[in-house]
Amino acid sequence: MSEPAAHDRPAGGLGDIARGLGSGATLSMVLLARMLPLALIAYGALGPVAVESGMRAVFAAAIFGNLTMVALGGAVLPNEIPRASTVLVFATFVARLAGDPQLQGLPSGGIPEILFLASLCIVLSGIIQAGFGLLRLGSIARFVPYPVVAGLMTGLAISLVFYELPHILGTHAEAAGEAGAAAGHAVEAGAAHAGAHGAWQPWVPAIALFTMAVVVFVSLKWPNAPSKLAGMVVGSGIAALLHFFAPSVELGERLPAGSGVLPAPDALLPLLSAPGIELVLAHAYDIFVAAFVIAVVGSLDSLLAAVGEADGPLDEGHQPNRLLVTVGLGNVVAGLFGGVPVAYSSEEALREERFSAHKAFVSVVTTGTLVLLLVYGGAVLRQIPLAVLAAVMILIAVSLVDRWAGATLQRVRRHQYDRELTLNLLLVLIVAGVTVAFGLVAAVVTGLILSMALFIAVMNRSLVRGVSTGETRASRRVYPPEQASLLRAQGQQIKLLEIDGAIFFGTADRLGAEVQRVAAGARFVILDLRRVTLIDASGALVLERMSRRLREDGARLLLAHLSEASPLGRALLGAGVFTEKHHPDWFVDSDRALEFAERQLLQEARAATTSREMRIGEFALMAGLSAAELEFMKPYLDRQLLPAGATLFHAGDTGDRLFLLSRGAVSVVAEDPSAVGRSRRIVTLAPGVIFGESAMLERGTHSVTAIAEEEIVLYSLSRKHLDAIRAANRELYERLLLNLLDHLAGLLRVTAGTLRESSDPLA
Repeated sequence: MSEPAAHDRPAGGLGDIARGLGSGATLSMVLLARMLPLALIAYGALGPVAVESGMRAVFAAAIFGNLTMVALGGAVLPNEIPRASTVLVFATFVARLAGDPQLQGLPSGGIPEILFLASLCIVLSGIIQAGFGLLRLGSIARFVPYPVVAGLMTGLAISLVFYELPHILGTHAEAAGEAGAAAGHAVEAGAAHAGAHGAWQPWVPAIALFTMAVVVFVSLKWPNAPSKLAGMVVGSGIAALLHFFAPSVELGERLPAGSGVLPAPDALLPLLSAPGIELVLAHAYDIFVAAFVIAVVGSLDSLLAAVGEADGPLDEGHQPNRLLVTVGLGNVVAGLFGGVPVAYSSEEALREERFSAHKAFVSVVTTGTLVLLLVYGGAVLRQIPLAVLAAVMILIAVSLVDRWAGATLQRVRRHQYDRELTLNLLLVLIVAGVTVAFGLVAAVVTGLILSMALFIAVMNRSLVRGVSTGETRASRRVYPPEQASLLRAQGQQIKLLEIDGAIFFGTADRLGAEVQRVAAGARFVILDLRRVTLIDASGALVLERMSRRLREDGARLLLAHLSEASPLGRALLGAGVFTEKHHPDWFVDSDRALEFAERQLLQEARAATTSREMRIGEFALMAGLSAAELEFMKPYLDRQLLPAGATLFHAGDTGDRLFLLSRGAVSVVAEDPSAVGRSRRIVTLAPGVIFGESAMLERGTHSVTAIAEEEIVLYSLSRKHLDAIRAANRELYERLLLNLLDHLAGLLRVTAGTLRESSDPLA
């Protein structure tokens, strides 16, 4: 038996508090291993103060961003930390400011001014993100084409690898003019840094490679262990041993000591002075563009994390708009304290889920541990070589390559080409190439343009997945032979269309035209809405107009997989259409809609089932029996009158008799595997049908449940009575068995036909 999930365990007690303290402390170290490499990137263009400024900024972002998430919620688990995607965009903006001659010419070298403008940019990005949430744009992540997202992540991964190469090779030079170190010019920056010293230190890449090996080994051997933390600890330990035994060996730069002081919310104080306002006005355009791009990238990153993890492994829903507001406010707070951008991190949230039931408590402990590390952990942090952090960052970059992109490459290697694969690969390569060559800003713009292009292409795609008629698709109601023949003859009067996609302003008109064309000559048109994702106001109006036009043409529109309580039903009612008090043309599934149309056709042809009770001689089981033999059979048949809703037998009951339905209807149902506690109809039986014979002949149990849909009359023949007939009249017994075999053969033919109609063609 698997261990219960954290949220299923009872909370409370010292043991649970101890687990929360331990997991919070562990998570803080894991988080440290993920965010310290980002400190190398954030202010990489500022030269000698780059790493120190970056460390202070990532600590401020993680501490105060996480506290904001704990206070406000908005995600399944509270975790709001610096992420590589937004930090790279932020680094691009810092590099642009660092290359400004006016800022470079200031007495301070422009460093305080750049830190102020960078903080203002983050605060503004947070305000924009919160605005996205208030405008209810949180569901946008579900509409971004996945190849575009995969291209962004793949390009980001490549940029990170190139950026960290100088730290890995030991050729990194701290020079104030390194504005090219931003993500948009990662390749050129790597080459420039590599040539700064003209040589590389062999022990630096050796330590970096050893760190990577430890991370990979731990992740493979113990998948749930903090592998990056283990790599950072072991790599730093090896570096310390080398320095102790061989002090002359060059091991590259290490983390600086840091101020050891908790940041104060004074990053925007220059706004209170005239020079500060002039500085903002001079760089207003750059600030706004960078803030907007950080908001877009951070929102997509957070939303995709919440969609992919909260709706998947955690099996819980999330509130995307609230998440955006919370992340935005987290960025506002982080910016006030001089931090870098923050985003929702699903990976760390999942770690919290595994560690403890007190998720908010774990986040508070994690944040408190980070505060202690910032204030008192300088001596420990100084022992970490930058090469170790760069190695961890490269592995983080590799993990950014989307699993979907990896699966697509596997298809390419197996030469499984098709049009969709070619288009997806092209999108990934374009977006990834733009990301590497021109940066995330250009990549986001390119991605938005490609998304709109794909959106237009989808608008031109037909929503009609397939069309069936009453000839090729029937309901699960079994009719007497003469009624079944009539329905087959009039099958063209029933048209069923399977709709796939969103019915909205871009697709509704085309759908209406297609339905109008297909409906020619039909009496009933059924729209199967099972695969419809949404219906907007325009789509709702088109459906109502479609219903009215079909009615004018003598046809009737039936909507399947729809009810007043379903999301699609509420969307239609909310749009002010189909305002009738009752909706007899809405059905829970297409099978019920088909049955309704069939029974209407039978009624119009005056062939509908009457309330007359069938005589026993009319049953297929009694075919060929003489009047004397029918009289002989009567004592062996038990007649029953049952009310509507009565259960004849349940799944699992022992089957000791077969049934002959004389009047009414019986539905055979089974438990729906997709909804526990709910039943789905397998078939509905009409008068003249034999059922229950398999369980009786096999002396087994029923696999389904039979329920009377209305008041019924039926006869039953028990196994005991059948054995008595064999003993009294062997010839009659054999004829009954032959009739029963003919009945079973007919059922097999029907089943084979159903399978043939529903099967997919071979490739």
